[in-house]
Amino acid sequence: MKVAVRYYSKSGSTKKLADAVAEAVDTKAYSVDTPITEPVDLLFIGGAPYIASQLDKHLRDFIHTLSYEQVKQIAVFSTSNWKMSIEPQTKRALRDDRIKIVDRGYMGRGALGVINESHPNAAECAAAAAYAKATVAKLAR
Repeated sequence: MKVAVRYYSKSGSTKKLADAVAEAVDTKAYSVDTPITEPVDLLFIGGAPYIASQLDKHLRDFIHTLSYEQVKQIAVFSTSNWKMSIEPQTKRALRDDRIKIVDRGYMGRGALGVINESHPNAAECAAAAAYAKATVAKLAR
């Protein structure tokens, strides 16, 4: 199964989870500035809900570019001070409705200035890695 990881991170919280997810599935994490250049079976997308639970423009614009020819399925992971998922926003941002979003994804705490500044911590990174491994194993069946 060909897997890729892309993320958008303002504070570095989502990047930490992206790196953990990528390591768990034996690939590298890249920011959404790096396009998908080869078809993948599964794309892990990471981000955070911002003002009014919206996706950041960079992440939303990246999602708009995805096609079924490039990406068959998406698994979402997110960081948030409030542990909110970006799955609904990701689904709305997709322009190609043939791309399937798998389950609810992983939600971890993210830093917001000094609030939750120790997050994501090692346990949350390990949980994100476990989520990634379990997702790939489930889809590989």
